[in-house]
Amino acid sequence: RKPELVVKYGLDLINSHQLGDDEWDMIEDVMLSSLDLGDIQRAYDMYTTRLEKKFKKPEGSIRLDRLKARLYEFRGNYENAARIYHSILRRDQANKHAYRRLACIAKAKGDTSATVEALNKYLKIFPGDLEGWLELAEVYTSLERYEYVKFCYEEAILIEPHDYRFPLLYADALYSLGQQKRKGSVKNPIETAKTYYIQALELSPGNIRSLFGLAMCIRCLKVTPQLQELFEWVEMEITKAYSKAGKGGRNMLNYALKALRQ
Repeated sequence: RKPELVVKYGLDLINSHQLGDDEWDMIEDVMLSSLDLGDIQRAYDMYTTRLEKKFKKPEGSIRLDRLKARLYEFRGNYENAARIYHSILRRDQANKHAYRRLACIAKAKGDTSATVEALNKYLKIFPGDLEGWLELAEVYTSLERYEYVKFCYEEAILIEPHDYRFPLLYADALYSLGQQKRKGSVKNPIETAKTYYIQALELSPGNIRSLFGLAMCIRCLKVTPQLQELFEWVEMEITKAYSKAGKGGRNMLNYALKALRQ
């Protein structure tokens, strides 16, 4: 979402066009985009003068409660926001948004263990949410718990098997696991990382990060003629990539090759 554009054109549509029932979705988008831009007054006005008047009911409204909680979040009142999200979950046990926002609140408070707990709970219910797995992987990476990072990227690969980023990140996690001298559930993390760096290169030929990862894996493994040949190919591909970047690229190339050969 590009909040500046949503607010600019959304307000124009709301004020100048008949949108029917779509008007309320547009008002909600403008409200949330206003929060993204730090414009709490506009967001509050949208909530009170438009959305609350339309959707307020004696028995309560999950939609309004969700938006009210976002206003509390913006002000840093995480307790009230969390209370509302828990109230929503009591009424709708499968409310994806409420689970997700509880994880966001834990993260905003800097409570890593609560963030991990909230994301794991969320992903047990919604295992197909790619962004959730990536966020959990990021938290585990900050804790250097690479066995769990690896699992998150396994899930990401299953969801998006043709995206080179995920075998690359999976390989990074395996390499880090190998550097920690922990095998976890993988018999040979470095060897397996090598395989996934190659897979990332098949999906994105010439990717520099994948090439360097592959080179670092080869350096950690017992030298064989096949590995030596692969290492030379990696050097050639890295040279090819940096040679296109002019003088600065050549300087970087010399530094990179020197590091790889140490």
